[in-house]
Amino acid sequence: MNCKEIEERDLPELYLLEQLTESERDEFEKHYFECESCFAQVQTGLMLQSELRRDPSARSRAGGALQRRMWSWTPAFVAVALLFVAGIWWSSARKHLPPQISSSTSVASPQAAPQTQSSAAPSLEELARVQPPVYNAVVLRGAEDEAQQSFRDAMQRYAKGDYSNAIPGLRAAVKADPRTARFNFYLGVCYLVTDQTDAAVLSLHKTVSLGDPSYSGPAHFYLAKAYLREKDVSDAENELQETIRLHSGMEAEATEILHQLRR
Repeated sequence: MNCKEIEERDLPELYLLEQLTESERDEFEKHYFECESCFAQVQTGLMLQSELRRDPSARSRAGGALQRRMWSWTPAFVAVALLFVAGIWWSSARKHLPPQISSSTSVASPQAAPQTQSSAAPSLEELARVQPPVYNAVVLRGAEDEAQQSFRDAMQRYAKGDYSNAIPGLRAAVKADPRTARFNFYLGVCYLVTDQTDAAVLSLHKTVSLGDPSYSGPAHFYLAKAYLREKDVSDAENELQETIRLHSGMEAEATEILHQLRR
């Protein structure tokens, strides 16, 4: 699979819409993990999906031309798409600015009683903080294959807190064996703690799709953290509810975050 074939078949669109076959998805993932251009296209598409989902009115503001060109992955379009996402963010932020008080107002508004630090709800930034899960190495019988060796080497760096340098080895493990949930999970966690949120969302969604119960629940939890970083409270709440439903061992923390979000 090469970039020309990917562009001709609109594979980034089909991938994000989950319309590829399993073999096509695996082949595309192997390609974009090695291709910076295609990886950037998937990230941009994910950003657009997230913003349009978070702000439905943006669909009408985008206009038919932009939506028809959403998956025409030329460098110029990617730049326009990023500017469009920034425009949505600025428009949304302006809606939440407090109204200004006119200087001609003759009656002063009563001052609210100052809140104590103990009663203030945690900010989204505080709730989005990530504590990487502890990794306990699993001893496997028999000879290691290429994927297992790459994973083992990467997790030695992970265990030392060297998350950035663990990423290349984890990407190599995923490329060699894209159907192993723990490879995708720890890659997603490393992306998240190194502030590569869009890439983290991709890897964690992949983990969930693989259906491994040991990693599905934790993946939902860290997806919630990723969405909190993007200030997408609705999707974060959905992921926290899935964490609780799956009894992943992280129910208590997920429940507490949900409580804080709804204060």
